[in-house]
Amino acid sequence: MKRKNPSYILLLCHAICFCSCHARLAPQSTTLILNKEGTDEHGKPQLLGKCSRSRLEQAPYDSWFVRNYSDYKVDSATADQLRSKLGASLNAPSTGRDITFTIFMGTWCGDSKREVPRIFKILDYCGIDSSRVQLVMVSAAEAAYKQSPDHEERGENIFRVPDLIVQNKGKEMGRIVESPVQSLEKDLLQLADGEHYTPHYEGVDLLAKVFREKKTKKIEKRRSPISSLIRRQTSPGSSKN
Repeated sequence: MKRKNPSYILLLCHAICFCSCHARLAPQSTTLILNKEGTDEHGKPQLLGKCSRSRLEQAPYDSWFVRNYSDYKVDSATADQLRSKLGASLNAPSTGRDITFTIFMGTWCGDSKREVPRIFKILDYCGIDSSRVQLVMVSAAEAAYKQSPDHEERGENIFRVPDLIVQNKGKEMGRIVESPVQSLEKDLLQLADGEHYTPHYEGVDLLAKVFREKKTKKIEKRRSPISSLIRRQTSPGSSKN
């Protein structure tokens, strides 16, 4: 009898736990508090839930946001193409104006501190109105790790931050997970063009989708092809990350 690879069993168990934990979250609050602030396990301030960009431009978060925003040099050649796709000008296709962006991040996260200011600088260059960008802060606390107070992350499969989700009329076109594959400008252009885009950690995303969209009995019946697909996505060399 062929021995099962324990690594895939572990991944499947992790996905089950991931989906189960999110299914048991408390009901969402009906009262929205913008720019809610708490502290992490070290007593350092962290923003939680829906947040305005302007709050990141104020102390203590401005120490990294303003610097990383200013230091980043936009790839203007690619961003010019992106701007025309996003409907930021009167001459751009109107369909591009239906594209919106949701950013999940943590003010405690080094990757978020690096990438989010860059994302905003590119969107500014492209003339994207703030109403098309939603910013959600997740917690670093063990009991609510990568969750927001009102649980905007529920059903969004947020396992790495920052997570930039690009949507068209509310339907996800794709996402950039933690860091870009090529560059933020090129990855966003690829998404705006509607091309197939493979982010980092595709294997984990696949696992979550399998357990979210398929019933347990169907997964059991299709265990072999699902296992083969997962193996291809998680084997060495299948990802640049």
